Amino acid sequence: MRPYIVINILILILLVSCAPRQRQKKIVERPKPKVSATVVVEQFLSALKQRDISSAYERVHVISSDREGYINRLESIYTDYDIRIINYKLLATQLYKVAAIVVAEIEVDYKSPQSTERVKKTYRNKYDLSIIGSEWRITKDECIENCTDSF
Repeated sequence: MRPYIVINILILILLVSCAPRQRQKKIVERPKPKVSATVVVEQFLSALKQRDISSAYERVHVISSDREGYINRLESIYTDYDIRIINYKLLATQLYKVAAIVVAEIEVDYKSPQSTERVKKTYRNKYDLSIIGSEWRITKDECIENCTDSF
């Protein structure tokens, strides 16, 4: 009778070890970049204010253009319109798991190529950011208030 008990215990152990286990829910935490999304947008706007387009490029993630193409396009716009960022103010930041939205108010002084008069305007822009690698990067910007299609 004893061998049957040992065999039954072995079968029981085998069945328990093969039984499906309950999966533990993984808690997915948002990666924590060293520099916040708000600071990335502030650094981007500061670089543009100083006309340092190379530094501004370091804060963006552009799929449709390479570094040189992005820099050349922005330098061309800055030259054609003689753009000067007078001031900017960050208004709001909304964080999601791996995305963020930052809204900024930007005071700009520019000249249209067809005119000699300078124009001062204050825009509100929305910046979409994503965590690329381990850093926040601007993936999209969009004017949301007082927009113009001059540029």
